[in-house]
Amino acid sequence: MKIELVSKNKKRFLPLLLLADEQESMIDRYLERGDMFVMYTETERPVSVAVVTSEGLPGVYELKNLAVSPDFQHKGYGSRMISHICQHYSRVCHTLTVGTGENPQTIRFYRKQGFAYSHTVPNFFTEHYDHPIVENGKRLKDMIYFSKPVSDIIVIPSVHRNVSLLNSLTDVWEASVRHTHNFLTEKDIQDLVPEVKEALLSIETLWAVYGNRVPVGFMGVQNQKIEMLFLAPEHIGKGLGKRLVELAFREHDAVYVDVNEQNIKAADFYRHMGFRTFKRNECDGYGNPFPILEMKKENKRDGQPS
Repeated sequence: MKIELVSKNKKRFLPLLLLADEQESMIDRYLERGDMFVMYTETERPVSVAVVTSEGLPGVYELKNLAVSPDFQHKGYGSRMISHICQHYSRVCHTLTVGTGENPQTIRFYRKQGFAYSHTVPNFFTEHYDHPIVENGKRLKDMIYFSKPVSDIIVIPSVHRNVSLLNSLTDVWEASVRHTHNFLTEKDIQDLVPEVKEALLSIETLWAVYGNRVPVGFMGVQNQKIEMLFLAPEHIGKGLGKRLVELAFREHDAVYVDVNEQNIKAADFYRHMGFRTFKRNECDGYGNPFPILEMKKENKRDGQPS
């Protein structure tokens, strides 16, 4: 079996799509704007399809359609497709959602794949379909939504950095600096807020950490430098900082970071991660009198900054 991402002539798979969503006009609402995955047998026969969309919330994707050819059902192909989708979106998706009717068999399937109940949209099938939708002898009425965690650390593309997300990340920053930067006054913190939001919006690569679908930390990387890394106080000391720095090493070849000298724990953390100070500045990047340590990742071969 192989799974391919299909971008053209998607309607040729309509017979499979109709197995999961029996009204073509409803399929038309998401087919072209969604990513379509098709599973083929060794003989190139398509036996399963799935369509996934982004519905506007950063890091949340929705499985709009998942169908398996009748003679290939109950053989693990649906499970394999979901696993493939989760792997495909692992860098950008913290939660995968799916909506389905009140069909016990379908609900059991999604629960087995790690989905948990999220919420209900009343009267969805009766209001949006032009004919009764009946499964196992029961007319469907409500749409039942389930969600599945995918990744707790994801990259946030610039197009998804909306006002709501920026506000949430800024809240994380404020809580973090109040906990770790006791040399800053409240006025200092509030004066920095606009700069933080601008940095979050403009940074080349922004990674966000999620807990229960809520941002609890973030890291910004640009030009091989960790420009920002902050965690909500209750998530400090749980290994997330180490995971983020290792991610910066692995994904971005990061070798630089700046640290407030007065933030002793942060400086010690980066030393533990292999950074060494190569320059000290009396003021921060905004001209404030907070000394900055410029650090570089140590070259393990000679014990010097690389």
